[in-house]
Amino acid sequence: MTVGKTILLIGPPGAGKTTIANLLTQETGMAVIATGQRLRTEIRAQSPIGRQIAALLEQGQLVPDAVMAELMRAWLQTIPPSQSCLLDGYPRSIAQAQMLDTMLAELRRQVNVVIVLDLSETAIMHRLGGRRVCRSPDGRDVTLHIDDTEQVAQCLAKGGVLSQRDDDRPEVIRARLRLYEQETTPVLDFYRHRGLVHHINADQSPEMVVAAINRVLQDHYI
Repeated sequence: MTVGKTILLIGPPGAGKTTIANLLTQETGMAVIATGQRLRTEIRAQSPIGRQIAALLEQGQLVPDAVMAELMRAWLQTIPPSQSCLLDGYPRSIAQAQMLDTMLAELRRQVNVVIVLDLSETAIMHRLGGRRVCRSPDGRDVTLHIDDTEQVAQCLAKGGVLSQRDDDRPEVIRARLRLYEQETTPVLDFYRHRGLVHHINADQSPEMVVAAINRVLQDHYI
């Protein structure tokens, strides 16, 4: 039986991981496990583990590795063995990478490729620092960029109000980038020794980024 590939997608805040992951799954049919989205789903569903996670986050604590491993194992088990999968947001430490190796081995899988989306701090500050949320009178939120004057004008013309997310403020973005660098460097070293790491320029259209990723997959892994 053919076993699907396991692909890790890594990149700093603002690199467009969610957009890229969605395009990849549309083009290739691979499953996507975006840990941030999955955690928020567990919290909204108020599942037992979701309540546990919510309590930790409210106290400013990170989700423990053992809890993340339990969730990741459950998510991976829902993917048919022959289907390739992409993990977005995991692993974030050497300990998590080692746990992932163990979980994948149980499923007769392995990490086949690590895709790193590269984007300069200047570009990240522009993308995230210029991001705004338009709250329409009926309570709906639409995310736009302050440079998109047409969308901004449409928002205001409809009585919408523009606001900036707290985590899009410059000082918060810089703190998030420092944390990303601290977390990511050892994880990339862990996989670089296996020859699995491939860097992609994320400062281009999402379609071009996906095309570059597909070339890597075709040249090395398909």
